[in-house]
Amino acid sequence: MRSTKNTAKEKIIDAAWELFQEVGYENATVNDIIKKSGTSRGAFYHHFRAKEDLLFQMAWYFDQGYEGWLENQPEDQNPITTLYKFLIFTLESVENSKYKDFLSQLYGYEVMTDGNRPIIDEQRLYFKTLLSLCADARNKKLISEEWSEYTLARTLAGLGRGLTYNWLLEKCRYSLTRTAERVFRSLLKSIATIDVDLT
Repeated sequence: MRSTKNTAKEKIIDAAWELFQEVGYENATVNDIIKKSGTSRGAFYHHFRAKEDLLFQMAWYFDQGYEGWLENQPEDQNPITTLYKFLIFTLESVENSKYKDFLSQLYGYEVMTDGNRPIIDEQRLYFKTLLSLCADARNKKLISEEWSEYTLARTLAGLGRGLTYNWLLEKCRYSLTRTAERVFRSLLKSIATIDVDLT
């Protein structure tokens, strides 16, 4: 999953994700992960409280795919179009991920945990990028004044999570990306102060 560093924490994460794919999340034990990573029980519990914490790393994994995304967008692109494309890109990444089989467990454990919830962590690159794009559109007066950039970013993030959750409940039997296109296109066009083509 990662390729730059070789710390004990990353060895454990890499080993865990390999095992999750090989034998399934439920069948992979902490002992299996420690053995495969070549680390120690002390190292494991220094970085993680339980196996579930490794599942939570998925949110940060997806963030890695967002790095550099903005730099590949045309400079003269309408900010609402850029916002729309980012929203679709993020859900398309989820739909096409080789790790999507573990998303149901991730969502389930995030609901049950009393600890940190990476999916809604506003310090993630995902939310920071989304907030920045909303601010750009808002500052250029392309979004209705009824919406602050923060409220819009939280609403869009929540819609994305809701769309993903329903897609998982329905066993991924339809295209998450196509559904997201319809939903986000309708919302953004309804709050835009200009006519914008989001096709």
